[in-house]
Amino acid sequence: MDLKNKKILAFFAHPDDETLGAGGTISKLTKAGNEIFVAIPGAGVYARRNQKDENSMNAEKDLLTEHFQEAMTILGVKMENIFTGNFPDNEMDKGTRLELNHWLEDLLVKVKPDVIFTHHRFCTNIDHQYCHEAAVVASRPGVGSHIALVSSEIPSSTGYLKPTMWEPNFYMELSNEDLENKIKAMVAYKNEVRTDPHPRSPEVLRALAKVRGSESGFNNAEAFMIIRDFA
Repeated sequence: MDLKNKKILAFFAHPDDETLGAGGTISKLTKAGNEIFVAIPGAGVYARRNQKDENSMNAEKDLLTEHFQEAMTILGVKMENIFTGNFPDNEMDKGTRLELNHWLEDLLVKVKPDVIFTHHRFCTNIDHQYCHEAAVVASRPGVGSHIALVSSEIPSSTGYLKPTMWEPNFYMELSNEDLENKIKAMVAYKNEVRTDPHPRSPEVLRALAKVRGSESGFNNAEAFMIIRDFA
């Protein structure tokens, strides 16, 4: 897949998904001069309401927004290229798929991306599944509209639902700088990053990059599945 001079939309359910799934690639492409947009429809915190009161969750949401912006700065994404929604965390299935489809469709009209990076269809998280389906529907080909679609893996979500149906067919080589930018961006999510050996720990993220690199003949890489491409 040729991404040179392509306009990229990273469409992921929650803040930190974009970093976990494609942070190194975003870093690499922003440095290469690609125009990168990041769209996050989910609030990212309210699934924890069984453990925290509303005031605590609102404060946590504000903090998560700060961490998200810090992470995007590390990855080189312009603030004006960030779009966020307020869909319920881990409860996108409470609404209709149409609502999320329309949110993304309106964004595609505005951004006009060449490629969308999004979730894998069989991620464990229901919001991830909904975002994948929304991306498939909203970017469906038409006359004058050919948007390539790529699925990412999210450590701590992709792979838990068996069989995983995760079969990478596209690898992005990461420089040491790009990998470290991904790690720094994840560490910026102070309430989301975890300690080793959790899948969201810096140690495991580095190990996964090494494994994906070993599969593709690189020192480090991120792995993806091309769902749709055009030539």
